[in-house]
Amino acid sequence: MSINVNSSTSSYNYILRNYYSKNRNASRQILRSNIDDKLLVTADSDALSKISKALRNIEYSSDNGVSIYNNVKAFVDTYNNLSASSGSSISYDITHPQKLLKSLVKSKADELGDIGISVSASGKLSLDKEKLIQSSPSKLSKIFSSDSDFTQKIKYYSSKIYKASNLINLSTPPDISLPGTSIPDENTGSAIDTKA
Repeated sequence: MSINVNSSTSSYNYILRNYYSKNRNASRQILRSNIDDKLLVTADSDALSKISKALRNIEYSSDNGVSIYNNVKAFVDTYNNLSASSGSSISYDITHPQKLLKSLVKSKADELGDIGISVSASGKLSLDKEKLIQSSPSKLSKIFSSDSDFTQKIKYYSSKIYKASNLINLSTPPDISLPGTSIPDENTGSAIDTKA
């Protein structure tokens, strides 16, 4: 038994914008290049956390195909967004949960592949719509519903990234050229005062 999907782009875009409620522009690929990485990480991790929660609570039945498809597609797109936006982070509080998230997804590659979500060597996800809609609701439920720990862990790691992204500067190293600070001399190792 497969799921019935008669989805439209507008309904998908609508739910994606709702998941990105804290920064709706981050849900649109055409606008993402104009948004600071820190803001993208915050928006992406918040959206992925919300999507994970939604996937745990969806009714997995053939009659609910549009909702299932839209949420699974949102999961794939938002996971890829977060992987890209957190890539420039130098903070352990961002990179560590991101590595755990990537490892978790790779560990489920076979199960995800069975429902049409392929995991590349780099960890990027891609969705085969036809394979997804041919999947049985029970197979989808086994991976995404509240009975599975997969979406619970996705929510946990994305929430950690979200909290960390609100507390730190993701990509700018400390400014060592401030007056009154010193840096080690390359040749002697002794401190050089950076005061002008």
